[in-house]
Amino acid sequence: MVIINEDVIYEKTPCITLSMLLLITSMPFSTFANDIVKSTETKNGTNYETIQKEEDNNMSEREKLAVEKFNELYKDGKIPENIANSDLYNIVNNLVYGEIYQQGQLTDKDRELISLVALTTLGTNTLLKTHVYSALNAGLTPVEITEAVYHCTPYVGAAKALESVNVINEVFKEKGLAIPTGQGTVTEENRWDKGREAQTDIFGALNFNKPAKDEVRLDGSYLPDYCFGDFYTRNGLTLEQHELLTFVCIATLGGCESQLTAHTNGNKNLGKTKDYMLEVIIVCMPYIGYPRTLNAVAVINSVYETENN
Repeated sequence: MVIINEDVIYEKTPCITLSMLLLITSMPFSTFANDIVKSTETKNGTNYETIQKEEDNNMSEREKLAVEKFNELYKDGKIPENIANSDLYNIVNNLVYGEIYQQGQLTDKDRELISLVALTTLGTNTLLKTHVYSALNAGLTPVEITEAVYHCTPYVGAAKALESVNVINEVFKEKGLAIPTGQGTVTEENRWDKGREAQTDIFGALNFNKPAKDEVRLDGSYLPDYCFGDFYTRNGLTLEQHELLTFVCIATLGGCESQLTAHTNGNKNLGKTKDYMLEVIIVCMPYIGYPRTLNAVAVINSVYETENN
């Protein structure tokens, strides 16, 4: 069972998100682990380091686990020098890889898929790029990575999504991987109907009428064809994965508790347990911060308590 003490979390933790801090910090390098710089590359004015962390005899068990998991996931990964050479990066590594990635039922593939979507939603493309390396090393395919970023589009907007697509494609090109295409399954004629089918599979029967061909659409009637038809129906991810990633997007955005409640119910309808959903939001926590995390926890508790009443 996942246990979260909301009062302790809120009182003892800064509210600013770690993803924001990682982008602005330039503190001196810490010795939580010895870093071996394997290569240095300059691109577009940014110095990238490929590093490997070594264990130190004075390290705690948590720090050793973090080093082991980091090296497993970041082998041959490139990290911007101003991020790698910071105490904060080590603090985050210890939390993410020494604790969060060591617990629960999620796989590293699950965690990396969730992280990619949270970082795309935040628009923190520097950190997103580092996670493309670790996502590939965790076993995610270029198709899965691409489709996860594509799926964010209706929630974060095309501007952010297109920037993130550019970032992941840079890594694919660097590693000699083909850029995935051709995962769409709908046509202009059936995208509304196929989207409606996906909605119904998740939420049950919905009272939506198909708009007339020339109708001016000013409400939520774009949901069936655009959100669900154009994205949920794409190959590369399962329906369950699509719905889970929607939850991650909305939780990361914050301030969308009505929509978050709906998609928590959607995940529940598809068989996700309360503990599973809590684990998902804990993976997001280092990047989205505690206020948004606690809001999501409250929504999860509310949705799953309803079934027990």
